[in-house]
Amino acid sequence: METNENEKTQEASTTNNAVKSSWLSRKWQIIKKEFVSEPPKKLIRNSLYMVLGAFIMAIGEGFFVIPMNIISGGVSSLAIIFHSIPVLSNLSIQTYLYIFNWGLFALGIFTIGLKYSLRTLLFTILYPLFVQFFTWIISITVVNGVNILDVTQVQSIQVGSQTISKENLLVLAYLVSAVIGGVLNGIGIGFAFIGGGSSGGTDVITLIIHKYFHISNGASSFICDSLIIFAGFFFNGYNLIASIVGIFCSILCAALIDKVFLGNKQYFVALIVSKKWREINEIIMRDIERGTTLIQAQGGFTRIDTVVLEVCFPRSDYQTIQDLINSIDPNAFVTILKAQEIVGYGFTRDTPEVNMKDMALPPDQAQRILLKSLKRSKRRNSLPSDSDFQERRKQYQENNPK
Repeated sequence: METNENEKTQEASTTNNAVKSSWLSRKWQIIKKEFVSEPPKKLIRNSLYMVLGAFIMAIGEGFFVIPMNIISGGVSSLAIIFHSIPVLSNLSIQTYLYIFNWGLFALGIFTIGLKYSLRTLLFTILYPLFVQFFTWIISITVVNGVNILDVTQVQSIQVGSQTISKENLLVLAYLVSAVIGGVLNGIGIGFAFIGGGSSGGTDVITLIIHKYFHISNGASSFICDSLIIFAGFFFNGYNLIASIVGIFCSILCAALIDKVFLGNKQYFVALIVSKKWREINEIIMRDIERGTTLIQAQGGFTRIDTVVLEVCFPRSDYQTIQDLINSIDPNAFVTILKAQEIVGYGFTRDTPEVNMKDMALPPDQAQRILLKSLKRSKRRNSLPSDSDFQERRKQYQENNPK
């Protein structure tokens, strides 16, 4: 009996060790993929974006948002709220920044996953350090007993025959701080996104709400920020102005994230179902010189085989696409989707080397499309030689005799 029990204990121990080894192996593969396997240039570039993002965001928070106690959502707002509670005010705002950043980082590892947390690691380390540095800069920049970089140290001023009171200047300081802070926060977080990472912080709470309550990321973010701003109103001395400008700061930040991360690029994808798909395909490639994809499909109700024509295009071609489709088939079934981003030939990536023999289009049309695409990507020198085009024309004429 004892032998059997020992064998079972050994088997259980072996199984546990195997599970632990497998778990560690999976985690190491994630770490290796995120850091070790990344090309050095890409890793350095992304790290620089993350450092720049943390630095810019810390300027907005350290010089404008935190000194004015603006509650706009995010970790800094949580730090301001907790510091404003009398029994918890012994710890500084900067200390709470460290607590919440690292606390949410750890929470993200266990709830969202190691992969996401690793992408926030650099920002989590640098952001509170930069904020503390800028806070120190403000504290030592004193002229005649006044912190000249502290936006809260405003005094009444005389403009002509009128005196602008300190209270009115404080309202102006709130507005200016909200604008500058929101802009810098948005740019900073945008750079973090470009670097393939995230600012972490309350984004972890947003993702947890999304994961466990099946609420969209946008709605989760709105819920999280709204609760923080609502709590800030009560714990921040019922400061209505600070709450209002906090909402404005949050909206401005979100707008700037889109501006930095997406730029002015807006791309769309059209899925076209029509009996005249050949004519539509031809006119799209001929008139707006966009490539298309033909997808074999079948009607779910009719069971009739058909072709779905897919075309990607920028905002500038939006109306043109619709007009061209309507001119061929007003009864076409068209779905137009907004794409987050399109990466590839003719859009964001440089045009690859093209083998003219592999192009199924008529040679003159292929030449026009290629020229236009190379012009967009500023790689005119990559254009195939005239001999390539002549060879392609000869092959096309042989395969398509009149």
